[in-house]
This record gives sequence, structure tokens and C-alpha cells, in this order.
Amino acid sequence: MTDLKQVIDHERKRFCVAAGGGISLPVAGALCWIAGGIAGFFLEAPDWAFAAAAGSGLIFPLGILLQGPLRSPFMKAKSPLGGVTMAAIIAINLLWPIHFLLIGGFPEAAPLSLAIGMSLHWPIIGWSYASRVSLVHALVRVAAVTAIWIAFPELRLTAIPFVVAGLYLLAAAGLRWEVVRFRGQLASAA
Repeated sequence: MTDLKQVIDHERKRFCVAAGGGISLPVAGALCWIAGGIAGFFLEAPDWAFAAAAGSGLIFPLGILLQGPLRSPFMKAKSPLGGVTMAAIIAINLLWPIHFLLIGGFPEAAPLSLAIGMSLHWPIIGWSYASRVSLVHALVRVAAVTAIWIAFPELRLTAIPFVVAGLYLLAAAGLRWEVVRFRGQLASAA
């Protein structure tokens, strides 16, 4: 009899490989956060907060467009574990009332709120992909943006977006590495 844990672990790795690690999404996120970092040089906090909130809506469509060039067909990858991904996306979107409250009343907090709020799904999606990189990304991201927000208030609109962008790109590279590693493990197990 096959151990259920082994079956689930195999499916998680297979799903990650089939989706190409979903790397088009962190690359899209990096592009949007780079734009936010550039905007931070020119916009005051209220305008930056509104632009960043609106711009965050571009991450998913841009990720879809980048699927082909980055060999990351996350929309075509099917798995019984795929429902976890949708639940995680719904969960991060439940934070929008808090984001809007901060944008309207304390826009200086928007870089922190958006950077942390938009990282909450990483451990969950990472679980469905058997990805340790995803968990590390979320933990490092929360620690880094919190440290910047506290220690460098004058850099909140620039340093936080650029650090998030860099962490997204590191996560994409790490996810690609995991895909290659999992592909080899699955081939040797077959």
C-alpha cells in the first residue's frame, strides 16, 4: 500500500513542475514593485499609496502574459491541490478594507501594508508546490520591509518597493531551481 504522505508529496512536486513554479507571477510582481519604487521618487505618500494599490491589480494579468516567455504555464497546470491556490488568493484579497483604510488615513503605512498583505499567500501556494523558497520569501519579505519601515522612514516609498522587487526576482530564481530539482526527482522515481 502506498503511503498517502508520499502520494501528496509527489503530487505537490509534479504540480510545481507542471506550473513551471509559477515564476511568471513573481517576475510580474517585481516589475510592478520596480515601478512603485520609481514612483516613490516622484509621488507623495497619498498619491503613491493610491498608485501602488491600483498597480497591484496588474500583477496577475502581467503574470498571465509572461507565462509563455518564462515557461511558467501556471494557468494550464491542473492538480487536486489547485483549490488551495484560489483559497490563498481570496484570503489576501480580504485585506483590501484594511489597505483602503490605511491609504485614506495613514498613507505612509501603505508600502508596509501592501508588501506584507501581498505576501500572505506565499506560504500556502508554496505548500501546494512543495516549495521551501516560497516560505522563505514570505518570511524574509515581512522582516525586511518591517525593518526598513521602522529604521528608514524617509525611504519607505522607494526602498520597500525595490527590496520587494529584488526578493520577487530571487524567489523566481529559487522557484526555477526547485522546478529543475523536482523534475529530476520525479524522473528518477518513475
